Amino acid sequence: MKKVVKIIIFSLILVIFFTLYEVTSIDSRYINRSSLNIDINNVKNPQIKKLVRKLDNYFGSLYFRFSKKKQDEFYNRNLERYKSLPNEIIIPAASSDNLTISNNKNYNNSTNWKRSHGNHASNKFSNLKQINRENVKDLAVAWVHEFEKNGDIPGNPIYFDRTVYLSSTDKSLVALDATNGEKIWEYKTEGMAAPRGLILNEEDKSKIYFCDQINLNVLYASNGKPVNKFGKKGKIKLKKKCQITPVIMDDKIIIGTFEPAIEIYDINKGKLLWKFNLKRKNNNFFRYGGKRHDYSGGNPWGGISADLNRKILYVSTGNAGRFYEGTTRPGNNKYSNSIVAIDIKNQKLLWEFQEIEHDIWNLDIASPPILTSIKKNNKKIDVVVAPTKYGNTLVLDRVTGKNIYSYTNKKVPLSKVPGEKTSFYQKVFNLPEAFSNQYFKGDDDITNISDESYQYVKNKIKGATYGFFMPHSIDKKNVLYKSGAQWMGASIDNKNGIMYVPSNDIPTFIWLEDLNKKNTYYKYRMKGNIIKDKLGYPGSKPPWGNLTAINLNTGKIIWKVPFGEYEELTKKGVPITGTYNYGGVTATAGGLVFATGTLDNKIRAFDSKTGKELWSYKLPFSGSSPPTIYEYNDEQYILVSSTGSISLRKAFPEISKSGNKIFAFKLKK
Repeated sequence: MKKVVKIIIFSLILVIFFTLYEVTSIDSRYINRSSLNIDINNVKNPQIKKLVRKLDNYFGSLYFRFSKKKQDEFYNRNLERYKSLPNEIIIPAASSDNLTISNNKNYNNSTNWKRSHGNHASNKFSNLKQINRENVKDLAVAWVHEFEKNGDIPGNPIYFDRTVYLSSTDKSLVALDATNGEKIWEYKTEGMAAPRGLILNEEDKSKIYFCDQINLNVLYASNGKPVNKFGKKGKIKLKKKCQITPVIMDDKIIIGTFEPAIEIYDINKGKLLWKFNLKRKNNNFFRYGGKRHDYSGGNPWGGISADLNRKILYVSTGNAGRFYEGTTRPGNNKYSNSIVAIDIKNQKLLWEFQEIEHDIWNLDIASPPILTSIKKNNKKIDVVVAPTKYGNTLVLDRVTGKNIYSYTNKKVPLSKVPGEKTSFYQKVFNLPEAFSNQYFKGDDDITNISDESYQYVKNKIKGATYGFFMPHSIDKKNVLYKSGAQWMGASIDNKNGIMYVPSNDIPTFIWLEDLNKKNTYYKYRMKGNIIKDKLGYPGSKPPWGNLTAINLNTGKIIWKVPFGEYEELTKKGVPITGTYNYGGVTATAGGLVFATGTLDNKIRAFDSKTGKELWSYKLPFSGSSPPTIYEYNDEQYILVSSTGSISLRKAFPEISKSGNKIFAFKLKK
């Protein structure tokens, strides 16, 4: 009997040892964290992976089953500390010592698009001014390219040497003649090619770099053939997903992955040089819920920009884990919902600024940070700017990370969901002025397009919770706005310090479902839907979509206009309501702001000084990315994808459809 017991114990030890061996890896290329990496994703053997997941689920279930008393005790202790703290804490604006004088060598506005979002500053502003306020009415279709299949093209196309490069609707990168839209070459990819954008090497203009979610790819721009000396036949297999636009800095190609981490490669051979981890230090071991990124950190899905002179990388990070539920990630979740500045030369964190702490509202920073300069105290200051989903505009010193304008840490309600620890405070920014509604306020926010619509929505939200950073409840609906700036971000005129940003003000129901014994991996599951009236229009008071111009030098809104139109409502005498939008804007030196992505499928041109609509064109499908501006043979072109948007289709499937066309416009001769 003793012999049998010894054999069983020895067998268990071997299983544990082998399992730890399987899930453990050491990567010395990381900085800013422990090199020991324990992760179920390291497991190669499918049987072992299945066993580890079962064990993780089992212990997670036990935790939730037997820890309710401890959770209640913790909540009560937390509540006592909460009550003892002040309601507001004012954080002053950066002092003069923390402001960085502009070196006047940074980013000019783009003449031609060599990187998605225009350039490494991601400002989506064109210096071209052939098309201007006076002649924009004379714009006409120059060419149309049609793909065989329908699908999204969210990435902003780029231009070089009479050629447009962009993701197709069918897992490929294509090169089109910029004068007539004819296909020059096509390269099939394993995943979706350049879903958030691509880049041309400005030092060696023969090569194009992009991620296809699965690989980092490099192709010859002339023929679309892989550069064989880079990685393995022109590609590097990634351990984690990558979909954002790469950055080129000196002899390095830099990407962001869903690990979450920033990876720096040799631009010629594709050798991985080092990584910067975007997770909390020493948070690498199994805990209930299984995935390390659920506890802290956010992947850089919003995008990255770069100060090439100072060798600084700026990263927009996403949520720490599941969007609306945070029981498995206690704390403020450092690096999530943040702008992170990385000193590439010295391989270290420069600074980090977190907008939302312990986000349970899906309020990540979804677009690349924008590098520009503003006037402060009669001096030109280099800053990084980020419009957010909450309708805020972060304006931070580029080197110190200090906030240019003061803000207030305001006390917010605590979550009563067992196991959930929400933050005591959230930030309130008075300047720049909010460009969208930030939280639902009750009856005054309900739609007013008709008495019937008002009453229908009022009955629908009866008994729901709402308010300033109101936490979610179990099986009780919470109303919040699906608002602010989405992945397309904003456009900034560097010369004048003016930002143009599209936004949404659409109300949404969110609640948590207690899974009980249905699922042991997580305790709760998010449920939700957009609030609409009986006819399918948004349930909030319009405008439902806006385009806003903000003077970053003062923080004040210059103008704000509805963006998009329901023509049937306008005909009934309802003021223009705007629509849900998911495309983007590009401003030009010609005094214009080109905008697309509305539910009415139009591309529009607005006067950059007044917000007056000067021109529009009805596309067959909504625009899915910001317009690209380029010039060839002294003719300026406006390029826009008309492929629809998956986000629009999910929100309004009865209106938005998937398409397959690319349109280029120029002035009539």
